[in-house]
Amino acid sequence: MTKCNIRLLAFIILAAIFFVACKKTDESKYTSYKQFINLKIGKYIIYQLDSIVTISFGESLITKSYFIKDSISEKFFDNQNRESFKIFRFQYDSARKVWNSTNTFYMTPLSTKLEYVEDNNRYTKLVNPVTEENAWLGNSYIGNNIFSFSNFSTWNFFYKNINQPAQIGNLKFDKTITVVQYDSADNKPFFDPKNYYQYNKSYEIYADTIGLVYKDLLSWEYQAFRDITNCQLIKPKTGGRDTSFVDCTLLNCDSLRNLPNYSVLCDTSLTKFYYNGYGIRQKIISHN
Repeated sequence: MTKCNIRLLAFIILAAIFFVACKKTDESKYTSYKQFINLKIGKYIIYQLDSIVTISFGESLITKSYFIKDSISEKFFDNQNRESFKIFRFQYDSARKVWNSTNTFYMTPLSTKLEYVEDNNRYTKLVNPVTEENAWLGNSYIGNNIFSFSNFSTWNFFYKNINQPAQIGNLKFDKTITVVQYDSADNKPFFDPKNYYQYNKSYEIYADTIGLVYKDLLSWEYQAFRDITNCQLIKPKTGGRDTSFVDCTLLNCDSLRNLPNYSVLCDTSLTKFYYNGYGIRQKIISHN
């Protein structure tokens, strides 16, 4: 091998080493989602849970409050042989002053994402890297079977307020991340009970080495039903610019309403309405 070839080979090796070193340096500035969870067996968090539900045949939304405790109970391997963790949920019975087991969830921490299974629904809660440029379809495994009216499967998750302090109730956290699951900023205000409305918001906050410290999800639709009476056809009056009314019970107004300068005027009244939806507000109270 000539001296020139040896020098060229040495240059290529040094360049490759420099490229790898730079790449590692660039990647090191990214935060891993695993910093914001705690998978230690026995780890628990106590929350105040506000459940928002519909009552009285959907005529209103009410809030029911509970104290719950989520505790990591054991490690296992799921049906894809992936390391996972079982989470027991307990609800506090204030009358008997005991914690009653109510549900079991599963958490699977992968190198690129955190999967969470609740009531047989699999969510992608967090992904790597934790940057504001990163976005993902966190509900893509589920479809729209939970909120059929909200395009639930298309909710585009993204990070904001990365490594920012936050106060939840009386607890302060030095480093948190917020996962915006659906941005409610574009929702229009609810002001006319005769119209259809839909509202969606959802976000979660995770604290450094602790896990989920706050959750706020609300998704509902409002549907109104109206009686339409006293329909009259408005048509141009012969020989003038005024209009005259024709009772639609005597004519087929639908066949005439699309003619030039024709329209139909009706009296409408709200007969009934309903809400369909669900919400959860989950706030940390204490943890070990």
